[in-house]
Amino acid sequence: MLRIAPSLIPKKPGERIKTDKRDALKLAKLLKSEDLTPIYVPEPEDEAVRDLSRARETSMKDLKDAKYQLKALLLRNNISSKVKDNWSLQHLRWLAELVLPHPCQQIVLQEAVSTITERLKRLNVLIMN
Repeated sequence: MLRIAPSLIPKKPGERIKTDKRDALKLAKLLKSEDLTPIYVPEPEDEAVRDLSRARETSMKDLKDAKYQLKALLLRNNISSKVKDNWSLQHLRWLAELVLPHPCQQIVLQEAVSTITERLKRLNVLIMN
C-alpha cells in the first residue's frame, strides 16, 4: 500500500475548497503523473528501537547531571580526588569512603553517590539490549 503524507501532496495557492470527489480525482491524477512522494510508516519494531534509544539518551543525560551535581559539591568543599580515573570503581570507592565536615553534607554526598551508581546500572541495562 502506498502511503502519502498529507503535507507532501502538491497544492495550488488559494485552493481551499475540499470535497471527497475533488480530492479523489486530484489524488488519482497526481498518482498517475507520479507527483506523489511515498513515505515510510515505521513498524512497531522500529518504534520499539526508537523508544530504547530515547531511554538510553535520557539515562545518559541523567547520569551526566548527577555527576555534575556531585562535582559541584566537591568543588564547593575544596575536595579533589586522588584517583586519576574519574568514575572508575576505584573512584566510586573513594567517594563512598569520603567524609565531609557536616552531617548534612555527608547525606548529600551519599545520596549523590548512590544516584550515580543507580544511573550507571540503569545505563548498562539499556546498553546491553
